[in-house]
Amino acid sequence: VHPFLPSIIEALPLKGVAPRVASAAMEALGELAQVSRSSLTPWVSQLLPHILETMQDQSSASKQRTSIRTLGLIAGGTGYVISPYIDYPDLLSQAADVLPGTKRAPWALRREVIRTFGILGALDPDRYHAVAVNTRKG
Repeated sequence: VHPFLPSIIEALPLKGVAPRVASAAMEALGELAQVSRSSLTPWVSQLLPHILETMQDQSSASKQRTSIRTLGLIAGGTGYVISPYIDYPDLLSQAADVLPGTKRAPWALRREVIRTFGILGALDPDRYHAVAVNTRKG
């Protein structure tokens, strides 16, 4: 898989496609993360903005669930944990927005958010607050 990784990542339709296609691409990316593990690290900064954008799209719960699962698989496979909260300060609030106990969020989606939080790890609240405040200012 490693020699083909750049071509596979480049070929994945992650943006501007139908929800089913985007969901399938996210799922493929998650499976790729499980297989390639740390070899995917050079592309993490390129892929995460697409994953986070898909996670925000509330038009499809399955698309959201798949993007959150993909985030967890990439974080677990590459060892990119805790840092996503710093590099993407809105990540915590975006993912937490899915969690309210309202009936609009299916249980599978909420379960995936909780699982991904577990994979991403705990962040010192003071450190997160400092990053969040700096993000809002600038």
